[in-house]
Amino acid sequence: MSLPPKSLDEQLAALPRMIEPPQELWPQIEAAIRPARRWRWPLALAASFAVAAVSAMVTWKLLRAPTLPASAMNGASLTQPLTAVNFALPQQAAYLQARAHLEQVFRERLTLLHPDTRARIEANLQIIHDADENIRRALQADPASPLLLQQLESTQRQEIDLYTNVARNTDPAIGRSSL
Repeated sequence: MSLPPKSLDEQLAALPRMIEPPQELWPQIEAAIRPARRWRWPLALAASFAVAAVSAMVTWKLLRAPTLPASAMNGASLTQPLTAVNFALPQQAAYLQARAHLEQVFRERLTLLHPDTRARIEANLQIIHDADENIRRALQADPASPLLLQQLESTQRQEIDLYTNVARNTDPAIGRSSL
C-alpha cells in the first residue's frame, strides 16, 4: 500500500534549513563572490572620462545654440523667417475681457489692503510697467532679440501674477470663518 504524496509545503518543511558546501568548493565560491579587482579602476577611470567628455560636449552645444522664445516654437514660425514682431498685448476678445475683469477685481481688492501694503504693491506694479516699457523700446532697436522677447513675456506674466495674487489673497471668502 502506497502513502499519498506529500504536499509541496510538507516536502519543503522536511528539507534542512541550511546545507554547508563541501570544503573543496569554498575557493570557487569565494572567487565567484569576489571578482578580481584589477579591472575595476581602469574601467571606472574610463567611464568617468566618458561622462566628463559627454557632459562637456552637451554643455558646449547648449551654450552655443541660439535660443528662441517659447512663443516662437510653434510649427508655423519655425519654417518662416522673422520679418516683423508685434509688441502689443494679444487682442483676442476673450483675453481682453478676462484681463479687464482681473484688473478690475485687482483694483477693487487693492482698496481692502492696509495703506502701506497698497503703496508697496502699486510701487511694484509701476516697476513692472516701467520694465515693460523699457523692454519695448529696446525691442524697437533689436526686434529679433530672443532675450528681450523672453523678458517682455516675463514682465507681462508678472503683471498678471500680481493681479491674481492680490485678488486671490484678498478674497472675502478667505476672511470668513464658519462657526
